[in-house]
Amino acid sequence: MALCGAKKDGRELKIYENTDELSTDLADYIAELSENSVKERGVFAIALSVNYVRLLITRLLIGPSGIYFGLMNAWWQRVMLIAIISWQRMAFCPRVNMIYDFYPCYLDKRRWIYASGDGPKKKKVPVIPSHVHSINDTVSAEKAAEDYEFVIRQLVRTRVINVSDICDCPKFDLILLGMGPDGHVASLFPGHSVLDEKEQWVTFITDSPKPPPERITFTLPVINSASNVAVVVTGGSKADAVHLVVDDVEPDHPSLPAKLVQPTKGNLVWFLDKAAASKLDGTKFSE
Repeated sequence: MALCGAKKDGRELKIYENTDELSTDLADYIAELSENSVKERGVFAIALSVNYVRLLITRLLIGPSGIYFGLMNAWWQRVMLIAIISWQRMAFCPRVNMIYDFYPCYLDKRRWIYASGDGPKKKKVPVIPSHVHSINDTVSAEKAAEDYEFVIRQLVRTRVINVSDICDCPKFDLILLGMGPDGHVASLFPGHSVLDEKEQWVTFITDSPKPPPERITFTLPVINSASNVAVVVTGGSKADAVHLVVDDVEPDHPSLPAKLVQPTKGNLVWFLDKAAASKLDGTKFSE
């Protein structure tokens, strides 16, 4: 249960004692959105950022505790779609890795997704390959971004992904983001020219200020066209950035990318643990 929840400038803030409680509520949030979306149109389209967000949800959805294992098994079997909102080239990552990093959630050659855990505790959930749309890491970043935008456009054309009613951008049912200590989201970094991109849905950078330099990312118009956006932030190292973004400190200062996440006709929820929320104005916690 959240320590506190509040609405602020169109954003809903949920603050938790620790990451375990945050993960539980996040899993419930995703499950409710997916159930409603599948009932309404037969599809749940979610885009995940390549960061610790997936670790938080898979720990409960398909983790060793098995709390949500039955739910997740049914979830994968239904008509749904997973897209990758941000990708980074890492030479040590295996090609079969679904989200291209080292967290315990990946596809092997038999197209199964695995949870964390060893031996008999390890659980497997069958994945329908056509439901997962990852990024081709065998070509240049520019070509990969071009190809991935084509894939997303085809999914919009066939209405697997909805289209925004105010622009031609895809309207994902949910986009999950993390945030870095510098306020970056996806692979959109402070001061970078891609923040001004208005036409492309997917773009690339080769000069990331944070290693690795080559990254592919959805652009802000796509993020802000989603029906629901959740920003998940944990740890005291992010507290200053959370304060700057949520409390809108120094409004004349160049905007941090996370501050530019403002869904046009969607819902924005921030999931914070107590450490990440520790510097928010007016937030006091009892010891």
